[in-house]
Amino acid sequence: MRSIYPQRPSDEHGGDHVVVFDVESIVDEAVDGGSFPKWPLHRPVVASFLTASLDDRRYRFQMTSIVCQPGGERDFYQAVDAQMPAGVTTVGFNSRGYDLPVLQLGAIAERRFDLAGLSHHARAHRFGRSHCDLSEMYSLYGGTKRPSLSEICDRLGIPVKTTVHGSDVGALWRSGDVDAIARYCEEDVAATYCAWLAHHAWRHSDEALIVRPLAAFAQWIERSPKRAHLMPFATSPTAVWARSRALALGIADALKLAERRVQHAADERAFNGVATAF
Repeated sequence: MRSIYPQRPSDEHGGDHVVVFDVESIVDEAVDGGSFPKWPLHRPVVASFLTASLDDRRYRFQMTSIVCQPGGERDFYQAVDAQMPAGVTTVGFNSRGYDLPVLQLGAIAERRFDLAGLSHHARAHRFGRSHCDLSEMYSLYGGTKRPSLSEICDRLGIPVKTTVHGSDVGALWRSGDVDAIARYCEEDVAATYCAWLAHHAWRHSDEALIVRPLAAFAQWIERSPKRAHLMPFATSPTAVWARSRALALGIADALKLAERRVQHAADERAFNGVATAF
């Protein structure tokens, strides 16, 4: 008999095209007691996105940071929407509890009702394929207390919050140091991506799902002086391990390909009646 209850959507997130993102925000008024202000009080100032895709067996990366200048809020949300098309898997850390609600409410406040990509990911099912909140994944959907990104990264050998912390963003914004906020936001995105790769590989019981993209990510960082602030992610213990394992996997793949070619040539000779000499 068919169940009348709807099935839970699959949360088998695809790894070939992901957009990892993070939002930094400020509040206009301080909150009594020094507690973290409720999310509706937050106003985004910087959003950073890392697009990571696998195309023809090559990993490709693009990092984009968008600044929300006073008076440019409508353009900011349109630019954010362009980074989050419906066909990708978006990845964040506590993104269902903070980043996506903050972006959604801000866009609505600006009367931007035409942002299909942002809307798609903001309303994505908790267990669906469109969005992955790593804080939920690592805590087994509330099976245990949710960890912080720093706690996860410290345990996995991933650098995080090395120079700036979230509590510094307000002062940096008021002083006009937007570049420092953008660098910090991009560092959090890079840390989230590394943590995502670790969880994705664990879930699928396949170390290749972390070592190959992480090795490629490290090389991508090294190739551009503009990414110097991300260099710790290319030299971290996890990246060093991934690069050595990626090399080993590449050698193993090359040997398997050579064996297949030798066997194919032998089969061709046998088919044509040519004796094989060893």
